[in-house]
Amino acid sequence: MEMIAELANSLANVAWPALVGYVVLSNRKVVSQLLETAVARVSRGDEIKVGLITIGQSVGLLKVPPQAGLLTDDHVALVHRSWRVPHRDSEFGRPMHQIHVILFGTPEALQRVDHVLYHLTDAYPDPVRRGGALASNFELKELANGYSLIRAEVHVRGQSEPVRLSRLIDLTDQSSPLRGSYQNMSS
Repeated sequence: MEMIAELANSLANVAWPALVGYVVLSNRKVVSQLLETAVARVSRGDEIKVGLITIGQSVGLLKVPPQAGLLTDDHVALVHRSWRVPHRDSEFGRPMHQIHVILFGTPEALQRVDHVLYHLTDAYPDPVRRGGALASNFELKELANGYSLIRAEVHVRGQSEPVRLSRLIDLTDQSSPLRGSYQNMSS
């Protein structure tokens, strides 16, 4: 009986790799397409997880843009802070907050930006605003009295289409100040 169990175990050890080999060989085109897709996704920074193995990463630091390539939302992002400004409540008849929005990215990415146009909700008298200069990370400072979605068009020198970004503006009573580029994060 023990010899039969060993034989069955040996056959199982050979059968699984043979079965996998057969499936891969008989589906070469599909396996090839899957591998090409996986390589492309990992190359652009996506994360692929199979069991305990993780390849690539879709979340993390913004990338340095290629010198000759397009600037995309892989290279820049909107960041915001908010805080209460009670001394403005009586002027508007409701609790008011200051919002501060900046364009965040590596110095290489930010230096390629010409300007940023922010699109606020229609509740603002002038809903389209141009952000500040590069030195301020193209900042926008405004008053707000509720959550809203802000959209931005990041106009890049030498690039015909802007990078489109959005951010939900939530309001907090206090928050830490914003710092600009990665260069400033360590200070």
